[in-house]
Amino acid sequence: MFIYSQAANDSDTVSRKVSKVLAQGKTKFQEYLFFDSTIHGTCIALDGDIQSCASDEALYHEALVHPAMLAHPNPKTVLIMGGGEGATAREVLRHTSVEHVIMVDIDREFVELCKQHIPSWGARAFSDPRLDLRFQDIDLYLETCRHTFDVVIGDLIDIQDWNSPAATLYSQGFYQRLQKHMSDNAILATQAGPLVAGQLDGHNHIRTTLLSSFEHVASYGHVIPSFYHLWGYTIASKNAFANEAPDIYKQYVHRAKERNLDLHATGIPALSSAFALPYSITNQLN
Repeated sequence: MFIYSQAANDSDTVSRKVSKVLAQGKTKFQEYLFFDSTIHGTCIALDGDIQSCASDEALYHEALVHPAMLAHPNPKTVLIMGGGEGATAREVLRHTSVEHVIMVDIDREFVELCKQHIPSWGARAFSDPRLDLRFQDIDLYLETCRHTFDVVIGDLIDIQDWNSPAATLYSQGFYQRLQKHMSDNAILATQAGPLVAGQLDGHNHIRTTLLSSFEHVASYGHVIPSFYHLWGYTIASKNAFANEAPDIYKQYVHRAKERNLDLHATGIPALSSAFALPYSITNQLN
């Protein structure tokens, strides 16, 4: 047994006991590590950063996917940016209104590793005829894309260095290009890093770039225990959407019932209250 350590923020480090290494190596695009943890089950790290753990990946992916999907009255076409584990597609495809999902992930080798080591996370998503899986740079895909989407989900890596090439995936120019492929009442959702009072630069960076392209932007958060953080997300649209807890709760209950959707990990009460962030966080948001 050895210890896997990762910086949680500028001052804190999280150390994890690794009971078994399942796979370790490097694809064309990133370093990967699949390992077993006594508490969190199978965990995945990319370039030294934990992406998901079996114990609570459903919490993370339900919180990422369903606020945007339930905010839309009838989502039929969905774009997933990233999402190599297959869990984001799994959650999207649980909505009965969905007819076509395009998932664009740059790393074919990583997706194949996920199919091998965490097959249950993707459930039946990878074999669902509604899913169109493409291995391509998302920016290059958008250049030739002829589709229009009702919902866009960004399950992309968390950015540690805002001067890195990957940071362009959260840039003003990228969101403006993406907006051209969104329907009039489309909703965009993206993971947006940890919500740590006193260290919200990353989340605020994403909020600022979204606000440059979308009239309505809202932040929300959900505790992901294996991340040891309140984790941040944002949704954005050209049109107004419910972002107050009582209204959100009523909307989620109604639309989840319509779609026979059971949020078994988060639950509607917790997910609808995710938009009611602590004042210590909201007072520091852009």
